[in-house]
Amino acid sequence: MSDNHESKKEKEIDFINTPSLQKALKKTKRKQTIKYVIIAVLTTTILLTTLFTGSQYILNKRLEHQDDIYEMVHGANISLGDSSYNYNLFSVTKETTYYKSIGDRSIVWDKKTEKIPLFGRIDTIERGSGMIESNVYNEKEQRTIRYNNFNNERKIDFYYPGLSYDYLPDELDTAVGLDKNTLIEVALSFKEPMTLAEMGEKLGYENVNWLWVDTTTVAQMDRMTKELDSDDLKTKGGGGAFGFYVSQEVPYSEESGQGFIHELEQLSKTDSHKSSIKEALKGIKENTQSSKGEIRFNGAVVTGTAVELRRFQKLDFIHASVIGATIDKY
Repeated sequence: MSDNHESKKEKEIDFINTPSLQKALKKTKRKQTIKYVIIAVLTTTILLTTLFTGSQYILNKRLEHQDDIYEMVHGANISLGDSSYNYNLFSVTKETTYYKSIGDRSIVWDKKTEKIPLFGRIDTIERGSGMIESNVYNEKEQRTIRYNNFNNERKIDFYYPGLSYDYLPDELDTAVGLDKNTLIEVALSFKEPMTLAEMGEKLGYENVNWLWVDTTTVAQMDRMTKELDSDDLKTKGGGGAFGFYVSQEVPYSEESGQGFIHELEQLSKTDSHKSSIKEALKGIKENTQSSKGEIRFNGAVVTGTAVELRRFQKLDFIHASVIGATIDKY
């Protein structure tokens, strides 16, 4: 009996170790391994695709809510050019170029590179020197002239209606004496704020590029009147002025002003410059009380050749005029 039991046990062992069974087990194991690999690859692909798609969606949403609209209502005669984008998994790098329009040509005014992450603060990682300036006091002009460090062009300044100045520049006389093939940018400041209807009648539409909106609050005007002595401290740099583009092809009208107000109201809810926009809206509200709700303007930017700018030279409502950027017509 003992021999029979051992014989059965050997047969059982031999059965488990038969080549055919081992071959079948290896085949099954190999199939299972391939199955696991395929599942892992598919799962990883789906996860990465979902992560990438979700990341792109969030980044695109962040790009939609950037300050591009703010640039359309802020900065005298400074327009936003095309932007290029370099996407990474968790961020996008945005490169933006800014321009000035002078006559029928444009010049590069500044450049900016930003890093926009999925979450958190947007960082400016590189900025052109367009927002940096060199200041030179000009004895002949009796004022400090500011130059854009990016292209060495002159920056414009506005002079407020109602404020007294030791010296008011009248650079239109110089502008109309420049070479006939030079395109010139000139900032005009008005003696008194005007409505769109008044400007349409007195200033006209030809060669008018940009309108400076009166956003100064009563408190700000009071401070400039009582506390600031230097003319340079009482001017408004073009880069910090609120206003909007206009053109001869699409003449400005009351709807233009309402559209500007609507843009500011929208930006006051979502833009990163909320505080300055709300302050501007406050100033507009205060200033329109005397004009039955009609938006008022303190100045304008005009551009063209010396011949084209002559018509502005003798307008009696112009308070001051400052030459900005110039460029060859050809």
